Amino acid sequence: MADLLTMKNASFPIPKYDEWEQEAEKSLKGKPLEKLVTTTYEQLQIKPIYIRSDIETTPEQYPGFPSYVRGTEPDGYMKKPWAVSQAISAKSPKEWNEIATYDIARGQTEIHLILDELGFSITSLEDVETMFSGISLSDYSIRLDAGACSLSVLALFIAYFHKQQLPLDSLRGTIGMDPLSALAIKGELPTSLSTLYDVMADVTRWAKEQLPLIKTIIVHGEPYHHGGANAVQELAFSFATAVEYINECLKRGLTVDEVAERMSFSFAIGADFFMEIAKLRAARAMWSNIIQAFGGSERAQKMSLHARTSYFTKTVYDPYVNMLRASAEAFAAIVGGANSLHVSPFDEAIRPADEFSRRIARNTQLILLEEAHIGKVIDPAGGSYYVETLTAQIAEAAWKLFQQIEAKGGMTKALQAGVVQAEIENIAKLREQNVKMRKERIIGTNVYANVAEPKPNIQSVSPTKDESYDGETMERTGNWLDSAIAFVRRRATARGIDAALAMTGPSIAISPVRQWRLSEPFEQLRQAAERHLETNGKRPTVHLINLGAIAHHKARADFMSGFFEAGGFAVVKNDGYMSVDEAIKGALEADGTHYIICGTDESYPEAVPAIAKALKDANPPRNVYVAGKQPLEIETTFIEAGVDGFIHIGSNCYETLVAFMKEMGVALDGAES
Repeated sequence: MADLLTMKNASFPIPKYDEWEQEAEKSLKGKPLEKLVTTTYEQLQIKPIYIRSDIETTPEQYPGFPSYVRGTEPDGYMKKPWAVSQAISAKSPKEWNEIATYDIARGQTEIHLILDELGFSITSLEDVETMFSGISLSDYSIRLDAGACSLSVLALFIAYFHKQQLPLDSLRGTIGMDPLSALAIKGELPTSLSTLYDVMADVTRWAKEQLPLIKTIIVHGEPYHHGGANAVQELAFSFATAVEYINECLKRGLTVDEVAERMSFSFAIGADFFMEIAKLRAARAMWSNIIQAFGGSERAQKMSLHARTSYFTKTVYDPYVNMLRASAEAFAAIVGGANSLHVSPFDEAIRPADEFSRRIARNTQLILLEEAHIGKVIDPAGGSYYVETLTAQIAEAAWKLFQQIEAKGGMTKALQAGVVQAEIENIAKLREQNVKMRKERIIGTNVYANVAEPKPNIQSVSPTKDESYDGETMERTGNWLDSAIAFVRRRATARGIDAALAMTGPSIAISPVRQWRLSEPFEQLRQAAERHLETNGKRPTVHLINLGAIAHHKARADFMSGFFEAGGFAVVKNDGYMSVDEAIKGALEADGTHYIICGTDESYPEAVPAIAKALKDANPPRNVYVAGKQPLEIETTFIEAGVDGFIHIGSNCYETLVAFMKEMGVALDGAES
């Protein structure tokens, strides 16, 4: 019993930073401790350890209180979980209704549709009636992303509610427009920006009186994230957009509270787990500061925050790994305090989601909620020295960039001048280079690729919609929304409203923000290799010349296999040649065009020159490369003997694969060195 009491009363000594530092320096074997500091794409310095002193200058925060870093509600998700808000698309209103009904019955808690990705056009009251047949809009919140303009679809919904004799104040959620997001993606708008701001103000004013639970403005960060932007850029450009919307609505007679309380933000959640958590926490603090600066109330300072897992990080090849990526991203979104969440289906980059991929995406959220019990902890990242420090760093850096955009005249002028695009492209190129160098690893794509994987059947994710129209055009009598409601009540189509908007004058044009995915460079190479297989009967092929016993060549042979399989190459291996003559004989008999010598550094001086000379003297001559970086004098000797190059961990994998493909006559179709 005494021993048990002693154990209960025992405590571990509190470690000191100096002690950790000494142990870390020992493990580094003489290298400076600064070697453990990393730099992010946001140009933030990440230390290997954080301690209490790192947050001594950070004001103490509480959930539910300004500046809302730790969430807008004191009890977090305890009373109201985040909304399971999976975006649903289909080929027709009837199919959409069937999918929505099915998914709602299986755990989806918010009805979510994105018009630009819907797969069909909502043009009439009949379309809305078909879509929501048997679905009570009074029982579920809605998130309708209308793109550049929400006027026509909102008018249809109001007409639908009137026909169904449903009270408008029972409709809750978001039916929002974001013209600058559409401009950033497409490079142009169908309507003048001034008219779109008139509509935004009219809709917001009308909603204040008639739709008190509906938000009318969405600010998207996704166009910048999916262009390659870092977290600081995504926040800065989003808030520059939000401020422009506030200013334009203020000019049209609204108050800051009326605008801010009708605004919803949407951010993509990427692969850097702690960065994404801190991004959402910093976003709430920045929004609170902005609304304070406008003189807004505490209620208006509370940010409505939707999140979606990143399209940018998803892959075409080895797509089931996307389930893991989406799970980690969803976890970060919830820890960061999102109010609603869309988890992208694992086949998002390949085809429209089917019942299985929708189920996996939806259940990812339900497992986090019902089994992982994340919602039972209020702000689980709160108090972490690392996360709190990172949150403050992101907020400070994003605020500086936001101020720079404001100094240039605001978001529209920055887009017109190409400032936003250039900022994003700088980071995008760095990301792309790191992927090509395999410093940034994409499992199943640029590392651990499976060339035996069946070729994916890539389908159009967003089917082309017929937007032709030659019918009646709406006449504006009064404000835009009243005119639109009166128009659709006559059973007229939404296209007549869009036609009236298009007649208001020319819009601006900019260079769009390039939308892409990290894995695209290597996917292009894989597709080129597969086309080569189809037309020539074999993949582009490299042959390994392995020297000595397996233990002597395996590490480099495995590296070379993974290196070339990332481009869809076939890699011909062997168990190791025990002599130079045997290696030369085996290589010539293989009758390849490109050879990689793999062995130990000690075996190279004798073997490499002899093998290279023999293969170069053959008819036709072969291309010869050496695995591993060598001292400069040795490389020079090898090159003089006929070696074409050296491949090692510092090589640009993508450019090397492109060069090999060009030499082999592989049609690249879009891949560039």
